[in-house]
Amino acid sequence: MNQCDRIRLILQENKLKQKELAAEIGVSESYISILLKKPEVSLSRSIAALIEEKYGYSADWVQSGTEPKIKQVSKNRALSELHQKALAQLEKMSDGQVKAVLAFINSLDEIERALLK
Repeated sequence: MNQCDRIRLILQENKLKQKELAAEIGVSESYISILLKKPEVSLSRSIAALIEEKYGYSADWVQSGTEPKIKQVSKNRALSELHQKALAQLEKMSDGQVKAVLAFINSLDEIERALLK
């Protein structure tokens, strides 16, 4: 998988348009277009770091494909990639948003307990 494929995957997994990714990381839409078409154009470390910060993908993976794909946010290496991505998103949330997520998780636990009765 080359850099073009990795950028394309980031767009796909996050349901983003090129324009949206460009706006989020502060580059032009034409730059994203070039990254998608020309594997010889290398993404800068600072842009890879912005993608890591905004979307949770490891800057090393974005640039070179070096695993792990998702930035390690937990010391528990046994967590799946999906769990790692969820934790990365939680890190970016405000306290109010985290409280809402926790309330939702707690409601799922209550529903499960009620169904098991």
